[in-house]
Amino acid sequence: MTADREASTREAPTRRAAARLERPDVRAHVLRAALLAIDEVGPERVRVRDIAERAGMSSGHVMYYFGKRDRILVSTLLLSEDELAERRTAELASVAGPREAVGRFVELYLPVSATDVRWRLWAQVIARPPTDAQTLTRIAGFTGTWVRELAGIVTRGIGEGVFRPIGDAEDHATRMCRIMDSLANDVLLGLPGCDAAWARDQAVRAILRELGGA
Repeated sequence: MTADREASTREAPTRRAAARLERPDVRAHVLRAALLAIDEVGPERVRVRDIAERAGMSSGHVMYYFGKRDRILVSTLLLSEDELAERRTAELASVAGPREAVGRFVELYLPVSATDVRWRLWAQVIARPPTDAQTLTRIAGFTGTWVRELAGIVTRGIGEGVFRPIGDAEDHATRMCRIMDSLANDVLLGLPGCDAAWARDQAVRAILRELGGA
């Protein structure tokens, strides 16, 4: 048996299992494989073939569900944001004080390193943005929930007397999220002195400065 036939024999059970999945399950299966491939190869270099190999499927089968590589990257980003939103809600609910909640919020928002998969996906999607209204609406929804989550922490801190009152908590949160986007770009670029710890410190200082909590 040749090496190609041996590889085909090993992959066949996985491919048959993928084929038996219902359509939504196949899409989720592919996106899990895409996350793995992107983490290993990087979103800039990942190929449909890389994703298909990790999903135990053919490239053609993957393309049947997503149409093109860019659609896979966008869908993977949406999956990553969905999962992070659930984690964010659970973790922030367990944080006792508003100052501590600000710190944890910032950690969840910013990249953990210059190779952070989620943020590298964002960079790819921004470089080649989707054009369909449904996807753009979902992306806007993610950015909106981050703003509202931070505004809720600020409002809570004001109510507890930890932060001083400000005019509009949501406006403050919007500006702070945009500042964090800029800090994240510096981390991704790997600028000297601009690592994840630096970005976190800068973001927390910026958020608390206007609230009198720094």
